[in-house]
Amino acid sequence: MSVITISRQSGSEGDKVAHLLCERLGYAYFDKYLMVKLAQEMGWNSEKVFDESEDQHHAASLLDKILGSFTLPFSLTGGYQSPLPSESLESLKVRQVEQLIISAYEHGDVVIVGRGGQVVLEGKPDVLHVRVVSPLEKRIQVWMGREDLSYEAARKRVHERDKAHIDFVETFFDCDLNDCSLYDLVVNTNRYSPEVSVRLILQALEEMEKSA
Repeated sequence: MSVITISRQSGSEGDKVAHLLCERLGYAYFDKYLMVKLAQEMGWNSEKVFDESEDQHHAASLLDKILGSFTLPFSLTGGYQSPLPSESLESLKVRQVEQLIISAYEHGDVVIVGRGGQVVLEGKPDVLHVRVVSPLEKRIQVWMGREDLSYEAARKRVHERDKAHIDFVETFFDCDLNDCSLYDLVVNTNRYSPEVSVRLILQALEEMEKSA
């Protein structure tokens, strides 16, 4: 009943690594479909489940973030909930996702990509925290091939997504995404292919389970 969290640099093929792990282990992938299922089990209105991830997060002005006049269409305890005066709608969405991550952890056998999973589940037993990285030039090439982008457009895409990932974790979890102490294993997909990276992660998972 283990859990793997994966934090990845944009273009490092961390998502591919995550899907390969799910195939090898038979684990669930923490996506919107699983979130809806977990929300239903918790008695939430599954039609109002938000998926707040770092890929969707962008830096905003204080006025953009403070949405106190809006009512959030879900509650962590059921029904409706209004944001606190100093709390943004976005931060309440993140808190909802935190609860779903914890629920996924309690079920076990799941791979959680991004969404601050390495912070939410920090220190919990039976969790392996992995960071997937790759050199900037390699990641630019990945985006160029993925969406047929020019070099400059791919470079901009990588920069924007990396910044969004860092800002998301710093804003909502007060942590440095690049702090290696958050992770049990850091894998460089420029040195090791996604397939080889999966084997390294599986070995680390086996060692973790032995020492549990």
